[in-house]
Amino acid sequence: MTKEKKQIIISEIRYWKTNKLLPEHYCDFLITLYAQGEDPDEVAVKEQSTLQKESRQLRTKQLLILFISMLLAGAASAAMFLLNEYPAATLLTATVLSVFLLIMASGKNFIRKGFAPFLYISMAFLLLMMSLKIWTAFFDGETSLLIGLLVLNCALWLFTGRLMKLLYFTISGLLGLLVIVGFLILSF
Repeated sequence: MTKEKKQIIISEIRYWKTNKLLPEHYCDFLITLYAQGEDPDEVAVKEQSTLQKESRQLRTKQLLILFISMLLAGAASAAMFLLNEYPAATLLTATVLSVFLLIMASGKNFIRKGFAPFLYISMAFLLLMMSLKIWTAFFDGETSLLIGLLVLNCALWLFTGRLMKLLYFTISGLLGLLVIVGFLILSF
């Protein structure tokens, strides 16, 4: 049995003991049984410190993945707009990076540990930058096409947010669409 499950069971037995749901000597026996003969308070403190350490390590990994994915997305976006002589190459590089992030985000390990949202955000940012690069490279000056690309991005964010139940994508899509509609109303 894992340490987390034992800790949950011991805390539940303590709850029974304090609320007199079972006789006290039964609860003491069960706590000793699940603590495997060790002092239950000492086991609880040791396991809690281990859980806190694991939680900090997971948070550190999440922040590192967030930093790396944002750094890659930012670097690809900067390269797209700084290297104007090679629009196809920079778009291809950004596309490959997006596919790589998508493959990483679809892994069970990333989803289970909560890393996937960082990669989703990076992919959405890259897709927006690729849309803007396509507009500047091939259709510069066509405002209606830019608005169409932005509406398409916002609609994709809204659809993704609703489909995957990701609140931040839903809000981003709605706010983006509202800003575009507001721009259109004010520009006429």
